[in-house]
Amino acid sequence: MIAADRVDCPVKWCDEAGAHTIHRHYLESIPADSGRWMLGVNVVRPHSSTTGVELTTVPRHGRSTVVRLGTREAELLHEAIREAVERIHRRAGRDDL
Repeated sequence: MIAADRVDCPVKWCDEAGAHTIHRHYLESIPADSGRWMLGVNVVRPHSSTTGVELTTVPRHGRSTVVRLGTREAELLHEAIREAVERIHRRAGRDDL
């Protein structure tokens, strides 16, 4: 990305370069499933609508999938993932997992 390209976008947090209709701030790319997938997490505001969270799954082979979540949906996903991790930690060392 060229610094001059960012200046053209009035949305200061947007990382997109050049002409674009979807503003996106790239937060994290997480390798998943032993490197077979990449999970991207972004802040996104498409077509002048509400800002939300975008999850992108990128397989090593095949097509990517994009899921856009509103703030409440993202909070519910956050809570569900946190609960799943806490359950894994509580059951660590047990045979029933």
